[in-house]
Amino acid sequence: MSHYRTAIIACGMIARVHARGWLGVPGQPTRIGAIADTNPDARREFGDFFDVDDEQRYADYRQMLDKERPDFVDVCSWHQQHAEMVIAAAARRPKAIICQKPMAVDLGEADAMLTACERNGVKLIIAYQRPHHAAWMKARDLIRQGVIGKITQIQLDDGGNLLNTNSHNIRLALFLMDEPQVEWVLGGVERTTDRVERGLPAEDACLGLAGCDNGATILIQGSLVQGLGQGCRVIGTEGMMEFDTTSHPDDVIPSDAPMYAPEGPSARYNYEIGVVRYLNATSNGWQIVDAPWYDCWSHQCQEAIDWVEGRIEKPISGAERARAVQEVMMALFESARKRQRIYLPLRTKVNPLKLMVENGDLPIEWPGRYESRSRIVRGEAMSWHG
Repeated sequence: MSHYRTAIIACGMIARVHARGWLGVPGQPTRIGAIADTNPDARREFGDFFDVDDEQRYADYRQMLDKERPDFVDVCSWHQQHAEMVIAAAARRPKAIICQKPMAVDLGEADAMLTACERNGVKLIIAYQRPHHAAWMKARDLIRQGVIGKITQIQLDDGGNLLNTNSHNIRLALFLMDEPQVEWVLGGVERTTDRVERGLPAEDACLGLAGCDNGATILIQGSLVQGLGQGCRVIGTEGMMEFDTTSHPDDVIPSDAPMYAPEGPSARYNYEIGVVRYLNATSNGWQIVDAPWYDCWSHQCQEAIDWVEGRIEKPISGAERARAVQEVMMALFESARKRQRIYLPLRTKVNPLKLMVENGDLPIEWPGRYESRSRIVRGEAMSWHG
């Protein structure tokens, strides 16, 4: 029987993933009590699919928050709306808010979100879900036990822009090392086209190195090499470990039909599998880390409930940990802007990449703005923001 009501803001593909996460918590202690989206088709499709009553479907998310007063608020909107929506939700004082990653588009917004939640006594979780993979959590335990010795470097390599893809991997790196403090970042970016992602200027490629207080470094490679994608390579003094992701076969993944699904079934994220292997002097080749599978999104939702009910104090996906990711990303951009190593804490609160683009510091070689994810936008706009 449901004890809590979750209200979801923005009813796109990632909201479907979040909804399945809530409904997949053992015993289903939470139900989808209300939804909000400005697009009537998205609102109707999502509401019908997840059995949300017509009276609990809203075009205005503030109206929904005021009328419904949910226990949990789940923000599934685009990057540039995260801060606004989390701050508005915090003012209504739910028990907790989950916000889709990345936390914000700059460090100033991230700090404003934390301030709003602290001021109103609201717990804030940022949905970096992959550290909740069963195999990845078991692998962290093996690292703690010294199976590959002392970590010297974690290597990240993924396509796409930093905020949308390698942000996941930075979060993974910090998680695996038990949340060290990043002391400095040195980085560079390439932007030869006028690319935007969800309406925000995006780099074509980036390269960065982050130094941590445990002596390890994090190597960040964005759209530079064909690597592990969503995962990382951990180099230790006594061996190495590789993290990757796959998913269940398509024939067992639930369909989104009849909902609009330009990227295929959203449940592929819920059915994702964390894969890990390691190698050391005594392993006799690569060893696979096995652990019983579960939906990492449901594990994250369970953690939110456990935090609210006082069973845990420092959740894996707590917002302070997402802020650390935000600071590393912004420091990489700031290093490119200032052409020097950046020591943390970062004092620049705006997005340095956006600042460089606006100031003409990254002149493009191939003019013509384009939205890299326009294929999934509903309606005629062809972009995320007017």
